Amino acid sequence: MSKCIYIISVIVLLAGCMSAPAKEPGDLAKARAIINSCAYASLATCEGDQPRVRPVSVFSCDDGSFLVATVTKTRKVEQLKNNPKVELCFVDDRHRQVRIQGRAELVESIEEKGRLMKQYLSAAMWSQYFKGPDDPLFALYRIRPEHMEWMDSGQIFYRPVDLK
Repeated sequence: MSKCIYIISVIVLLAGCMSAPAKEPGDLAKARAIINSCAYASLATCEGDQPRVRPVSVFSCDDGSFLVATVTKTRKVEQLKNNPKVELCFVDDRHRQVRIQGRAELVESIEEKGRLMKQYLSAAMWSQYFKGPDDPLFALYRIRPEHMEWMDSGQIFYRPVDLK
C-alpha cells in the first residue's frame, strides 16, 4: 500500500513541475529553422468529423505564409472547400516538431503559380503533374498561420510561438 502512495506522490510532484513553457524571443527563428530543414510536412484536413492527414510539399513565403500545391481532382481540395481549417506538422530528422494551425485559401493567380513553379524545384518535377501555371488541374493553397508551436526533441510540451 505504501508503494502506491509513493508512486502517486511522485506523479503529482512531477506534474506540478511540468508546466507548458512560455513564449521566448527567438522561438519563431527556431521554428523556421525546423520547417526549413524538412522536406515534407503532414497536412491535416477534415472530411465531416473524420480527420485526414497526408504528406505534402510546403513552400515558405517571405510574408510568413505557406504554399501547398495539389491536383484539383484530389479529396483534399473537396475537404478544403467544405472546411478550410488545417494544421501542418513538420518533424525534422532530430525529432523536433512544429505545428501550425491556419486556414487554407485558394490562390487563383496564374502569375503566383508561375512564380512558384520557377522558384521551386525543377521543370521536370512540375511537368509530372501540371502542363503549366494555367493548367486547370493545378490548385494552389496559401496557409496563413493563426497559431504556431514548436517542441525540441526530448521535450513533452509544445512552446507557443509569437507570430508578430
